[in-house]
Amino acid sequence: MPKKMKTLGIPRFVLLLTLSACLPVMLQAQELPPDHPISLYRQGMEYRRIGDFYRALELFRAATRKNPAYFDPIFASAELFFQLEEYDEALKMVDAALRLSRRDSAARVLKARILVGMGKFTEASDIYTNLLQEEPNNTDARLGKAELDLALGKNRNATLEYLDTLKRFPDSRRALLSLGVLLSQEGNVQEAETYFDAALRYHSDNPIVHYLVGEYYFRQRKYDLAVERAKTALSIKPDYLEAHQLLGWISFQKGDYAEAYSRMDRLLSLNRANPLGFYLKALSALRLGKKDEGITLLRSLVTLAPEDEVARITLEDSLKEILPVEDNLRKTYAQYHFDRGDKFQDRNLFQRALEEYRRGLQIDPYSKRGRLSYAEIQQKIGFPGYAYNSLEFLKKQNLADRTALEQLEILTSILSDRPAMRWQYDQFIHRKPSLSLSLFVDLTSGTLQHGFSELFLARYLADLLIGIPSIQIPSPPMVSHTFGEAFQEARQRGTDYFILLSFGQTAREFSIQGDLFLSRTGGKIETFAVYRTGNDRVQNALLQVSSLIKGKLPLRGELLKREFERALVGLGSADGVKKGDKFLILPAQAVSLKNDSIGFVYSPKEILGTFTVTEVDDLLCEGTVVKEGFFDRINPGDVVIPYEEQKPKGEASPSPVPTPSALMLYKKILRIQ
Repeated sequence: MPKKMKTLGIPRFVLLLTLSACLPVMLQAQELPPDHPISLYRQGMEYRRIGDFYRALELFRAATRKNPAYFDPIFASAELFFQLEEYDEALKMVDAALRLSRRDSAARVLKARILVGMGKFTEASDIYTNLLQEEPNNTDARLGKAELDLALGKNRNATLEYLDTLKRFPDSRRALLSLGVLLSQEGNVQEAETYFDAALRYHSDNPIVHYLVGEYYFRQRKYDLAVERAKTALSIKPDYLEAHQLLGWISFQKGDYAEAYSRMDRLLSLNRANPLGFYLKALSALRLGKKDEGITLLRSLVTLAPEDEVARITLEDSLKEILPVEDNLRKTYAQYHFDRGDKFQDRNLFQRALEEYRRGLQIDPYSKRGRLSYAEIQQKIGFPGYAYNSLEFLKKQNLADRTALEQLEILTSILSDRPAMRWQYDQFIHRKPSLSLSLFVDLTSGTLQHGFSELFLARYLADLLIGIPSIQIPSPPMVSHTFGEAFQEARQRGTDYFILLSFGQTAREFSIQGDLFLSRTGGKIETFAVYRTGNDRVQNALLQVSSLIKGKLPLRGELLKREFERALVGLGSADGVKKGDKFLILPAQAVSLKNDSIGFVYSPKEILGTFTVTEVDDLLCEGTVVKEGFFDRINPGDVVIPYEEQKPKGEASPSPVPTPSALMLYKKILRIQ
C-alpha cells in the first residue's frame, strides 16, 4: 500500500484534505435528515432571506450545537448580529469563525466592520490595511474601508475609495449605490443620479437598488419617480417592507393620508408587529380626522413597544392637543411620568425627577399627586418659591389636602424673609423671560426612523425650554425647508434668536444638531450637537440640548424696583445667580445682541452703574446699586448684564459628535448589501 501511494504521488494527508473539502458537495447530492447541521444551516439561510433573523439565528445555533466546527452558521450568525447592531455578540461570533479559519477574508472584513460599529476605529483600520496589502483587489475590504472613512467623517476619502473600486469593478452594486447616497447627501445631485442610473442599468433585478433610488427621489421631492422605483422594488419582492414604508411616506408627504393609511394596512398585513407601520398609520388617522383611532393606534404601539420613546412623545402630544384636561387618558399617561419621577427621586437623581414631574403635569395639570411631588422635589433642590407656587395652585383649585396645606404654611414661613415677599412682588406672574427663541425643524438634513416625527420632537424640546425662566418661546416650532424660510419667519416674529434643528434616528441611536442664529441679521452664532445610544436616548438627548441652550444664551435681567441704594432685579437662583454676583446697569435701548457670537454690544459710555447681589429668590434677586458718574440715572426698566463676559454654563458637547446627517449616511450605507 505505501508503495502504491508513492507511485500515485499523492501524500495521504493531501488525499484526506481533498475528501474533507468535497464532503459538503457529496452530502448535497443526497437527502439529509432535517436535523443535520447542513440542513439546519440551509433552513436558517432561507429564514434570513425572508427577513426572519431571529428564527435564522435559532437554526444557526442548532447547527453549531450539532457541529461546533461548522464555519458557515457561525459566520452567518455574526453577519446577522451585525445587521441587528448587536456588536458585542457579533464580535464574539466572528472571532469564533476566525478561530476555525484564521485567514478567511470575509470574516476579517466583517470583524473590521463590527469594530467600526463599536467605535474601535484604529483596530478596524489595522485589519483593512493588512488585508488590502495581501489582497489589493478585495472589493469588500475596499468598501469596508470606505465605511470606516465615513464613520470618521472623512467623506472625501470614502469617495475616492468608492471611485477606485469602480475603476476595478465598474458594476459593483455596493460601490455605485454607496457613492450615489454619499453624493446626494452632500448635495451633488446630478453626479449622484449618474451613479444611481448606473446601478439601475447593471442591477435592474435587485429590489434594494430600486428602493434606494426611490428614497433618493423622495428626498428630492420627485414623488412620481419615487413611486415608480418603490413599485418596481415591490414587483421584484412583494413582501419588501421598506418599499411599502416608502410608498406610505410619499403619500403622507403629498397629503394623501387615505392612501398612506391603506398602504400601512398592507404593510401590517405582512408584519403585524411592525412599529413603524403602526406609527405612520396612526399619524395618517390623525390627519384624516380619525382622532380616536389615531390615539388608539399610538396607545397600541406604546403597549407593543414600551421602549419606543418617539411613539410615547407623539401620543402625549396628541393627548394634550386633542383631549380635555380632565380626560382619564391624560391622567393615565401622566401617571407614567410621576412613577418615573419617584424612581429617580429614590436614587437621588433630583433633576431627572423634576423633569419627569414637569412632563406629567404638562399632560395632567390638575394632578394632586403630581403637584405634591413637584413641590417636594423643588424644595429639595433649593427652590421653595416654585414649591409654594405649585401647592398654591392646588389650593386655588380646591384640591389641597391637609398635607398640602401644612406644607404651604411651612413654605410661607420660609419665604417670609426672601426678596419676593419683602418687595411684595409676585415673581411667578410679573417676572418675564429676558430672551425669546423661535424653533424650526430643518427637513433637508437628517432622517428619522419614525417618519414625520420631527415636529413632535421639536415640541418636546420647546416644552423643556419653557421650563427655563429666562427663555420665552412665543410660537410653536415650525417645519422649514430652507434657511431663508426660517430667517424670514423669525424676523417677522421679532424673537431674539432662532434655532434650526435636525434630527437623526436609527433603531439604536439618536442625534440632534442645532444651529443658533441671530433673528435680526441671520448671522450664525453657535452650533451644538448631541448623540445618544442606550435606554432613554431620545429623552436624554433632548434634555442635554435644553441644558446646552440654557448655558449658551447670554444672561440679561430687568431692574424691577429701586429704593435708594437697594434694588430688585428679575434674575434669581433658577438663572444661576448667587450672592456676590456683580452686574452692569445700562438703559434697555443701549444694549443689543452680538452679531457673530454669544453676548452683548454696548458703549462703555452708556453704563449707568453696577448692581451687586446680596439676596436671591427663585426668580428674583436683591442687591445694592452704585451709580456711575456724578448723576444718578438708574431707574426701573433698565437692563442688567454680567459685569464680566459670560462663560457658557452648559455641558460641553461630547467630541466628536456624529451629526444627524453623518449618522444617517453611515447607517444608510451599511444597509447596502
